[in-house]
Amino acid sequence: MITGTMQEKPRTAVGRPGGTAVAGPVRSGPGKRPTIEDVAALAGVSRGTVSRVLNGGVHVRPGMLARVNEAVETLGFSVNHAARALASGRTGSVAFVISERDEHLFSDPNFGLFVRIFTRELRKHGQHLLVTTAHDYEEEAFLGDYLTAGHVDGALFALPYEGEALLDRVARSGLPLVVQGRPIGHEEELSWVAPDEEASAFEAVRYLLRQGRRRVGTITGPLNTSSGRGRLAGYRRALGDAYSRSLVAEGDWSARSGLLAARKLLSRAPDLDGLFVHSDLMALQALTVLREAGRRVPEDVAVVGFDDSVAATMADPPLTTVHQPLERSAVESVRVLNELISGATSVPQHVVLATRLVRRRSA
Repeated sequence: MITGTMQEKPRTAVGRPGGTAVAGPVRSGPGKRPTIEDVAALAGVSRGTVSRVLNGGVHVRPGMLARVNEAVETLGFSVNHAARALASGRTGSVAFVISERDEHLFSDPNFGLFVRIFTRELRKHGQHLLVTTAHDYEEEAFLGDYLTAGHVDGALFALPYEGEALLDRVARSGLPLVVQGRPIGHEEELSWVAPDEEASAFEAVRYLLRQGRRRVGTITGPLNTSSGRGRLAGYRRALGDAYSRSLVAEGDWSARSGLLAARKLLSRAPDLDGLFVHSDLMALQALTVLREAGRRVPEDVAVVGFDDSVAATMADPPLTTVHQPLERSAVESVRVLNELISGATSVPQHVVLATRLVRRRSA
């Protein structure tokens, strides 16, 4: 039991061959939190080694890593993030910026997945995620002031729209940032992580054509985003001379837009026998429209979605869809952002991820 006076604790062996004890006392007292020096003494390593372990364990030998981690657990040591922030000039916070209307934000499962994985990956670096939205000029102006005033160390942007003023402003400020998807107008100067949109769509539509489908339509995402444009380009390339503007209807990722676009397509092309939809959420609504019109899936119309979301497996029939590696995309984004924040690199990084077609009963 610890009394009101400083006392020395006997040292025990921590990960040393043969159980050899590490020399030197560990001092503790009432209300005194263990320090990095305490951890270093108990583990038998330098203060710098402890610091490297606490910052991710890069270039630390496995034996030392294990000893430091055991010492941290034994002492109940935790990083004083406030002190670290004052010493480093960093806040320990990263913003996830979503420029989307609320009805889209809460209906799209991808945003929730990104929040979960970003939070998990940033926690490994002792960082905290701030999630923020902006969908009008006033909110963008306020958020631009906040992000560029030193309140965060970096930002992760959800897929931005072409000419988005907030992204333009933050990019000019020099704040480290990584974009989900290719940022139109900033493809070379900013770091981004994205699936190969055009190749993904090309393979999905070619799959429908190989099944003998002759009238293949598409419901696009918003065409002022790189995802919407890339997937449309892949669809168009796959059809070649058979491409017709009448077989294209634009959506905006929302469920309602998928419903309206599917009705529009059927009115223009009642002989439609294939459909490539740029998101699973919109594809589910297209299935509803086809069912209401008496069109069987896949017998009369084969349908392919995009995302491979949980909803795709719950559809009736289960949805054939393009699987994009959202978890890997989130992990890569955090890796790139932390390299920019730490100064390990100042060169924009562009990460293109492969996708795959997941075949189910809708096509």
